[in-house]
Amino acid sequence: MPERRAKTAAELESMIIAELREHPECESAAVTIAPAGLSWDASLAGTEATIDVECQERLATITNKLRQKFDLAE
Repeated sequence: MPERRAKTAAELESMIIAELREHPECESAAVTIAPAGLSWDASLAGTEATIDVECQERLATITNKLRQKFDLAE
């Protein structure tokens, strides 16, 4: 398995937001990245997006995909 590259929280946020913006229900979403054990996690911070189940599900899918490729840079 190839080694994961490190990305800053800002880089990960940008990548996630770019994918979320492809979906109208997530257009107002903001994302925060935080360390989680040996990995990292993303959460929504926004208005309607924070309660939109579809947007939460999209965030989970995107985060899981990116977590396979990237570590959080210190």
